[in-house]
Amino acid sequence: MDDNEDDGYECISYSASSQSCTTWALHRAILVEPRETPTMEQAITFIDTLYESGVPFFTKHAIRELSDQIQTQTTAGSKIIIKDLTGASLEWKVKVGQPPWLGTGGKEFIYKEVGIDYRAKVDLKSHLDREEVDDSVYVPMGLMHRVFQVDSSSENKEIIYDATIEEREVVDQDFRKKLLAWEESETCKNFKSTLSSFASGHDINKIIGLACGSLALPNNDGAASQTALLVTLRSWLKERDQDKNVSCYIQDPMNSPVDKEVLADVGFEMVDDPRGWLELDECSVVLSVAPNVPVKEIIADIARPAILIWYRVDDDEEEMTDPNSARVRAMMEGYDLHELGPDETWSDVVMYIRKSEVAPIPSQDGTF
Repeated sequence: MDDNEDDGYECISYSASSQSCTTWALHRAILVEPRETPTMEQAITFIDTLYESGVPFFTKHAIRELSDQIQTQTTAGSKIIIKDLTGASLEWKVKVGQPPWLGTGGKEFIYKEVGIDYRAKVDLKSHLDREEVDDSVYVPMGLMHRVFQVDSSSENKEIIYDATIEEREVVDQDFRKKLLAWEESETCKNFKSTLSSFASGHDINKIIGLACGSLALPNNDGAASQTALLVTLRSWLKERDQDKNVSCYIQDPMNSPVDKEVLADVGFEMVDDPRGWLELDECSVVLSVAPNVPVKEIIADIARPAILIWYRVDDDEEEMTDPNSARVRAMMEGYDLHELGPDETWSDVVMYIRKSEVAPIPSQDGTF
C-alpha cells in the first residue's frame, strides 16, 4: 500500500481543555508474527486476570524504550515496534509530514509529530465493547499522530493554531497578577500549613505538573491556578531545604514557546511527553487535575511519590480518562488525605501525602 494512504486508520481523538483542543489521529499497529485472534470474552478475561495478578501495564522501561524509538524514527515510512501485554511485537508506521485522512474543508492539515496513546485497563475493555477485536487488543501504550492545520503558502508549512496565543509580556503580567492573588488566599495559607505539618520530613527533590494547561491561551484560570500552586510548593521546598536542588517540570501538549519562557522565569522546565513519567519517583510531588490520560493508573504502576495532588479517589470506576481503578485505590491506602479548600477552585481537588516518610521499594517484578 502507498505510504500516502492512511492504512490502519482507526479514529480521531481530541485532547481537550477549557482553552483549546489538540487533535490526534490513531492508527492500528500490526502484529509482526500473526497469531490467532481471541474472542471478545477471551480478551476481557485475559486483561482482567493479568491486572488482578498485579503485573504492571506501564513500566518506566517500556515508556523509555518507546520514547527512544519515537526520537529516532521520525521520517515518514519509519517503523516503530510496540510490545503488548503478552510480549508480542507490533509494527506501527510513521506518517509525519503526510496529510491525514479526514475532511479538510479546503484547509491543509498534516501529521506533525508522534505521541503515545496511554490506555488503562478500562480503556482496553471499553474499546472491546465498541469495536471488533484487532491486533492492538492488548496494547496499553499505542501510538498516534498529532494533526495540525498548516499555512500552505509558507515555505516550512507553519502551524496555524486553533486559538490565539498571547504575547509573552501579556501572559507574564497576567500570571503574576493571578499568582499574587493565590498567595494572598486562605487556600494557599492552608496549603503551606498542611505541608509544614505533615510533609516536613519527606525527602522531596522534584515537582511535576502533568496536564496543567497553557498559560498563553485564553480562559487560562485553571492553568494559572495549578501553576501558581506549584510555584508556591517550589518556594516552600526551597525555604525548607535551602541547599537542595529542586527540579521542577511541567508536561502538557498544549504548552507553547510562550509558556516555556514564562515557566522558566518561575523555575519550571517545560518538557514533552513522556519526560514527566521518566522523571517521576518516590521523591516527587505530582499535580494532575482532570487529565486526558490515565495519570493515576500510570503512577500506580511506576512509583509511590511523596505527595499527590489530584481529584479525590473514590470507588467510582466508570469509563473515564483518569479512572479510579482498584490498583489506584490500593495505592491510596498508603496516603493520608488533606483538603485544599475553602477556595471553590480547589473544592474537588485534594492533597495526598504518603504516610511513610521512607518510600516503599518495588519488588523485582516491578510491583509494590
